[in-house]
Amino acid sequence: MEYVSKNLKKLAKDDFPIHKLYIVLVLLFGIIFSTAMPIFQEQDGQYHFATASAMVDLPVNLSNYGEYAVGSGTDNQRQFYQNGTHFQQFYLQKVQILQQEDVPRKINALSSKFNYDYMGHIIPALGVWIGYHIYPSLGVMTVVARLLNLFVCAIMMFFIIKWVKKGKLLFTCVMLSPVAIISFASLSYDAINFVWVAFLIAYMINMLVAPKLSLKKQIPIIGGLGIIGFLWFKTNYLVLFVMFAIILFNYLLNRYYGDTLGQQRTKRKIITIISLASLVAASGAFYYWAHGNGGVRHVLARLWASFGIISTPTPNLISQTLLAQSNRGQNGLPYWVAGVWFALLICILLVEDKYVKSKIVSFGALGVFGVSILAVYMAFISYNNAISGQIYGVQGRYFTPVLLLLSLFISNVNFNLKIKPKGTIIFIMIIIVIVSNTLIVTNTLSNMHGLFVEMRG
Repeated sequence: MEYVSKNLKKLAKDDFPIHKLYIVLVLLFGIIFSTAMPIFQEQDGQYHFATASAMVDLPVNLSNYGEYAVGSGTDNQRQFYQNGTHFQQFYLQKVQILQQEDVPRKINALSSKFNYDYMGHIIPALGVWIGYHIYPSLGVMTVVARLLNLFVCAIMMFFIIKWVKKGKLLFTCVMLSPVAIISFASLSYDAINFVWVAFLIAYMINMLVAPKLSLKKQIPIIGGLGIIGFLWFKTNYLVLFVMFAIILFNYLLNRYYGDTLGQQRTKRKIITIISLASLVAASGAFYYWAHGNGGVRHVLARLWASFGIISTPTPNLISQTLLAQSNRGQNGLPYWVAGVWFALLICILLVEDKYVKSKIVSFGALGVFGVSILAVYMAFISYNNAISGQIYGVQGRYFTPVLLLLSLFISNVNFNLKIKPKGTIIFIMIIIVIVSNTLIVTNTLSNMHGLFVEMRG
């Protein structure tokens, strides 16, 4: 017990190198995921491989592997796992290179270099090319691409966690979740987008804790980041730049209105007017949009059924796919794993240091977080009607990195709720990371080998 207590105290120290713990765990499970998980294990895996291979002019005939459409899922591989020919089929059989026009799906990355599809597949494409020249099989090309994507993204996250001044533990937790590690150990554009969002939020945090802010320096940098985000990263993350505007607005407000009673009253009036105007504008925009999509009641009913927080009419809802698993139909994790991750996230938010002094920034962060989720659901509402009534097509991984914004809300100095055993929380986080990521591998492979009956919820 004395040994455990001593090590928990080490974990609780402010100078504990949490970034080093991160890189060890992410590489450990990332390498396992890269080498052991089925080919195309990520959502739209066939498309991501087709895009990466097309970018290096190596389009592969996937019909040799039972894939006759560039779709999603690993169901077609089960027969090879269960008859013992998976290694021979995917790792020993050499690929057949096609003409690009023979690939049965349009590859968006080939039409323009200025979109997230192109940017998100640059690293996997290089990995596919290297893998092809090591041994030209689908398995080798995929594994090498996964490993390269993993190492690049994990190393970038290592430096981001080391660089960010506050919220390091939250960054570590979110980026060690099964959803994040699966994304890194894949060919998906989600990986580089996770890193991008983490960098943006880390930049916001460092702006807030900086002793002095220079507008002449910050505005050009933020403008440049905005251009990069618009050209090469997913459009739903552009809403994060509203947060930069809120931080700059708060800075200007504090700069020109001091602490005298009269100035404080003026400041409150400005904040109230802008808040009410924003609320009215947002409500009006929502009403106008909802009117063309079945009405407010219909939209709210669809949204209520979609999150799966208090009920789970179907397994692949945001509550299950936000942190715990990318695809419950394949990963087969029990529901309680998602609950454990939510509890861990709350504990970490409460154990982190308080560093945000402005309520404008904190409530602005909460608002941007909510808008980032609602905007995606609103974009998908006309896509398809699921039987249970929820909005079809939205997956939790779209919002996983945006969870980092909650640090700016919970870490307000006026938010008094806080828990203290930081070392214990870090220790619990390590256990949860190990157990949940291990279950991802064992349950997915057990499912592929036919050891589990198909699970429906």
